[in-house]
Amino acid sequence: MFAGGSALAYSSISHVHERVVVWLDPWKTAQGTGYQIIQAQYALAYGNLGGTGLGFGLGGRIPFQETDFIFAIIGEELGLFGTAAFMIAYLIMAGSGYRIAARAADPFSKLLATGLTTLLAAQSFIIMGGVTRLLPLTGVTLPFVSYGGSSLVANWVLIALLIRISDDAETSVDAVPTDEPTTVLAML
Repeated sequence: MFAGGSALAYSSISHVHERVVVWLDPWKTAQGTGYQIIQAQYALAYGNLGGTGLGFGLGGRIPFQETDFIFAIIGEELGLFGTAAFMIAYLIMAGSGYRIAARAADPFSKLLATGLTTLLAAQSFIIMGGVTRLLPLTGVTLPFVSYGGSSLVANWVLIALLIRISDDAETSVDAVPTDEPTTVLAML
C-alpha cells in the first residue's frame, strides 16, 4: 500500500515529483531546487571527522538552515563524531520510549507509548536521511533542534506523555497487592 501510494503521489503531485528528481540528481538543478542539498553535502564534507567547532561553520550558505538543514550545520561544526553522538542520543530516546511502552500496564498506554516513540524516531530518521541524501527531502523538522515553535511544543508534549505513562507504570508496579498483611503489628 505504501509503494502504491508513493507511486501515485509521485505521478500526480508535482511537488513530490520535483523532490524525488532533486534527490536523485541535485546537480541538474544546482542553481535552483538542488542548491540546498548540494550545499548541505559540502557542509557535511567540510566538517570532516572532528568538525570546525561550535560557531565556526560557514553558516548562511544553506537557505533555511535553522529549520530544514540544521543537521548539515551540526555535521559541519561537530564532524562525523559529533553527528554520530547526535544520532546515538536519538537512539537512546527511542530505546527509552520503547522501554516505557513495554513496561506500561494497560494496552492503551502500551500502544500510545509505542506510537509516540515511533513518531519521534521516524521524524528524526526522515530529516537526517533527507539531509544526507538517503531519502528525499520532506520538510520535517528535527525534533528538539530545528527552529520552529509548534514543532518544539509538540515534541515536548510527546515527551511529557511518555513520562506520564512511565510514571503510571511504576506506580502500578508499586501498588500490586501482596498476600502478606500490611498492618503495623505484622511489620514488627
